Amino acid sequence: NFDFSMFFAGASGQKIYNQINTDIEGFYRPFNVTKRYINERWTGEGTSNTQPLASWADKSNNTRPSTRFLENGDYIRLKNIQLGYTFGKKIIDKLRLSKLRFYVSASNILTFTKYTGLDPEFTTNDNSRSEGDLAAGIDYGTYPNAIVIQSGFQLTF
Repeated sequence: NFDFSMFFAGASGQKIYNQINTDIEGFYRPFNVTKRYINERWTGEGTSNTQPLASWADKSNNTRPSTRFLENGDYIRLKNIQLGYTFGKKIIDKLRLSKLRFYVSASNILTFTKYTGLDPEFTTNDNSRSEGDLAAGIDYGTYPNAIVIQSGFQLTF
């Protein structure tokens, strides 16, 4: 009398411009920066060239649009998983029902990705609303998809 279902969704082949890293890894405000920036910043000849020199004097404050903010957006997400149990005839007859089922389900509980932003399945937000389609593929730090866990009964009379 048990039933079980899983639904996976994902995407492959797209790049995401992680705009939020412009704020986090830029030097125009006195904030902490990411561990990635500290470990990969240029400190002189022979060091990394993936992140620029940490400098308050740089004209663009290290926020110039760059491929360093472009990331792999591939992901696979367990969108929904559900386990249910349909009660037998003895119980449903006693309760004068034609069907009684209990279920537990969860949504968005697992995401497999190398994307460093909050959610590779982001949507545009108010920061980019006026840009329309130009904002596609740019992550401005929107809230990630919520994790939802629920349970319930399905009653059929």
